[in-house]
Amino acid sequence: MTNQSSPESGRLEKILSGLDNFKPIATRRAFMQKLLLAGGTAAVGAASLGKVANVFASPDPVTAFGNAAVGAEKIAVAFYSNALGETSAFGVAADLAKGTLLNDAHRRYFTAARNQEANHLATLESLGLSFGAKTFAFPVGTFASAPSMLAMGESLENIFIGAYLGAIAVAAAAANTFIAEAAAEICGVECAHRVLIRDIAGEDPPNDRFYEGDAGVPGVSGDLGNTGTRSHVYASAADAVNALLGLGISAS
Repeated sequence: MTNQSSPESGRLEKILSGLDNFKPIATRRAFMQKLLLAGGTAAVGAASLGKVANVFASPDPVTAFGNAAVGAEKIAVAFYSNALGETSAFGVAADLAKGTLLNDAHRRYFTAARNQEANHLATLESLGLSFGAKTFAFPVGTFASAPSMLAMGESLENIFIGAYLGAIAVAAAAANTFIAEAAAEICGVECAHRVLIRDIAGEDPPNDRFYEGDAGVPGVSGDLGNTGTRSHVYASAADAVNALLGLGISAS
């Protein structure tokens, strides 16, 4: 790979090697290859950490969505940790579930989801993205019962899906295929989380969408598997953040 042995690309590979999803060498190098390809004629320079940081520091819509995604992933880690009754760096002690809201199998599902969100967060932050707020408090009673917790979880994942779909659209419009693909890969996992939560909640069917978003696709019908309201595809990162705060989540 061009310039793979440069000091900066070596530093980037070292960062990625510490993330679970990037521990296989082939996966790590494929990711870096896409980063280089995203730079077009400036591919070699795009591999440097300094230039990657500069790209994400610029006030453009793609970066804004990326920074918002950091906030969303922090909220997600806090949510799944709270539901498990476990502390996290992004939650508050008062929100921890006081009793057991999930059976053993469902706790494994939630633990896996929490680990996935934490890995998304680590990957986004390794690219220089950031979100100012660190801790997030949920409305009183969110984790007092399984139904209220699951309702919040579905609402969160619904917004996450719409936010990542919006990020894909904005990145594609900017011809940033690297970010568009990265957002799509994370979005797919968020879609799985939503269906998982609906399954735990006993929703019938848990997979109730032909399509995930509400933009440019056939609408809801009475057909089995197509009765669910779609995720709104957010046009801007600010809209997505406001939707999350609209759930009563407070950030500090």
